[in-house]
Amino acid sequence: MRADGGDVHCDSLAGTELGASALSLPPSLRPGRRPATRAHAALVAAGLLVAAVVYARLRGESELGSPDALRVQGQTLSYSATFAAREGIRTIEVKESSFSPIFSAAGKATLDPRDIASIDANALGTVRRVLKYEGDSVKPGDALAEIGSPALARLQAATLLRAREAPGGAPLGVSIVRSPLEGTVIERRIVTGQSVNGERVVFVVANLDRLLLELPVDARQAGVISVGDRVELIRESTGASIDGRVAQLSAGADGSGSPFIARVAVDNRGRHLRPGQTVTAKLYASGGARGLVIPNRAVAWIAGHPAVFVTTGHNSVSASPVTLGGCNGDQTEVSVGLAAGQHIVSDGVGVLKDESLL
Repeated sequence: MRADGGDVHCDSLAGTELGASALSLPPSLRPGRRPATRAHAALVAAGLLVAAVVYARLRGESELGSPDALRVQGQTLSYSATFAAREGIRTIEVKESSFSPIFSAAGKATLDPRDIASIDANALGTVRRVLKYEGDSVKPGDALAEIGSPALARLQAATLLRAREAPGGAPLGVSIVRSPLEGTVIERRIVTGQSVNGERVVFVVANLDRLLLELPVDARQAGVISVGDRVELIRESTGASIDGRVAQLSAGADGSGSPFIARVAVDNRGRHLRPGQTVTAKLYASGGARGLVIPNRAVAWIAGHPAVFVTTGHNSVSASPVTLGGCNGDQTEVSVGLAAGQHIVSDGVGVLKDESLL
């Protein structure tokens, strides 16, 4: 069969049509498949190499010669110099130094017992008039209420009769309840027309310009706190701070010696606090002694307990539990678990903890 000039030659994989001349080529002149086979093998080899590199990268390459190397054996971690440089791991020597800790404690604002007065009715009778109410400011001697007392009227009349004196301007039988101190009426327990006896408390007046904050502290903290130490009070409602001073340090009410109570005097003329309000405070102790002090950033919390990474060799550290003492904001005292001269990780602690899954 002969092909004419109208035969179609197409290189597509689908619908290929070849003329008779193509069909009659000898085998020696037909295209060979070896070059295509070699190219395919080269591509496969390159793909396997890339996969091996990616797999090794994902594994983190545990050999210490790798830039990302970190080997974990129990609590001991070993890493390469490149890893330390990249992650910013640095160590410091533990030294003993003077230390004045800052303690945090929470307590309630209370009235100073010297600045509060409970005022009796001072007569048996009926309340004629109430002159002061809750929140009113008073001075010593100010009248708070009037009480009409028939018994008092008879006594006064008899006294005047014996003295042959005429009654003055004040009506007989009226007892005036007065404030003994300067302050604010915080309680009023009577109303007009109410019957009272002389022993009944009818008003409570307190000086709100000065308040006390009672803070529980343990024996160790009490050992470095002194009267006059500065205290910063944080109001939970607004977050604003107020300054105070330690006025007294005494044993707790249970008499056991622990906890102790630090009473803080607070200037409350701005009415920043109210009696009964819960306040968080920072006590700046002035009686600190020498101790082992490390940066706060060197402490790692593992399973809820403090620990540090202590060097055990070149680029090798081990997690070691410690007992912390006081803190001054940037530094923390270590009371148990470290010795002067040891070296610990000061920077990069978070990386070691996260990478080792401690």
